[in-house]
Amino acid sequence: MELAPDFTRVATALRREEPDRVPLCEFLVDPPVKEAFLGRHVGNSLVRADNYDVAADVDFWHQAGYDFMHLAPNYLGLFTGGWNVADGDYSLYSDKPVAKAWMEEHQSVLRTPEEVERYPWPRPEDVDIGDLYQAAALLPEGMMLTSGTWGIFETTRALIGFEAVALALYDQPGLVESVMERMGDFLFRLFLRVLEVPRLGAVWFADDLSSVDTYFVNPNWYRANLFPWMRRYCEAAAARGLPLIYHCDGTMWEVLPDIVDCGVAAIQPVEPKAMDIVAVKREYGRHLCLIGNIDLGGCLTRGTPADVEAEVRQRIREVGPGGGYMVGSSNSVTSYVPLENYRAMIEATMRWGKYPIQA
Repeated sequence: MELAPDFTRVATALRREEPDRVPLCEFLVDPPVKEAFLGRHVGNSLVRADNYDVAADVDFWHQAGYDFMHLAPNYLGLFTGGWNVADGDYSLYSDKPVAKAWMEEHQSVLRTPEEVERYPWPRPEDVDIGDLYQAAALLPEGMMLTSGTWGIFETTRALIGFEAVALALYDQPGLVESVMERMGDFLFRLFLRVLEVPRLGAVWFADDLSSVDTYFVNPNWYRANLFPWMRRYCEAAAARGLPLIYHCDGTMWEVLPDIVDCGVAAIQPVEPKAMDIVAVKREYGRHLCLIGNIDLGGCLTRGTPADVEAEVRQRIREVGPGGGYMVGSSNSVTSYVPLENYRAMIEATMRWGKYPIQA
């Protein structure tokens, strides 16, 4: 397998140009997959614990053929009662479930303006980003680091509760918006700290807006309350010469013009059940690099390595010409993706992704 990382190919794809080959790109890879691939302990980079091994994580991203390592600041545990950490996700790799951070959907942590005022809001300075600096120092030549924050709206949902957000938008005007303002201020100031980390090649903003076929709230509400924050993220990144990648599952058709207007360079994962990536490339390929789309609910989990190779080859053939495409899963590489299928996605990208495309 090719082990000569070169972040310029990712940067070229993000500019919607053709590099030497189609890059690999993931937002998250679950620890059991990393450890099975690498053959040794890595630990959980999402839910950091004392046994998280930054050096092993760097080695995973290198050995797997990526031109970068993604590592976000660890701050979810600072939001008391909103994000929960528990062993609950199924793993193909052991009998032990995988620890995941998940948000409360039903019970509200913040229900009134008074509770918003009393809540122990963390400060960006409270977040230890030493792991990011350590990873940057350990990166092999040619690799870069990507980082960023989770979303403003989704962390707001974690504190208010998904159901309660929907009700509060009608019953308690201003409550959701006030939490959004606090959350946006915290996350944006943390993002500015992240921009100071060396060896940073691109940044991410992750905020799910929709399901496969509809939006969580009216898109006009996003335009008034979320997209101005996204524009600030993009402007701050651009001032550092860094492209911003936006992670959002589900449908995005109605808000893609807004995403482009904010200054986003790429979208990930272009969920196949929600959007036809060929149509997205046709309509927005001049503005957006497209990342992912290899079906987590299909070939990656239920198919064979041959099925995975066929789908990767098809995506490269259909979306790769002209540049602006990176191969990856349609969400993340979860602990229920068989190792042989994950390897097949990587190897197929190396085999069929060279420019000019011959897939």
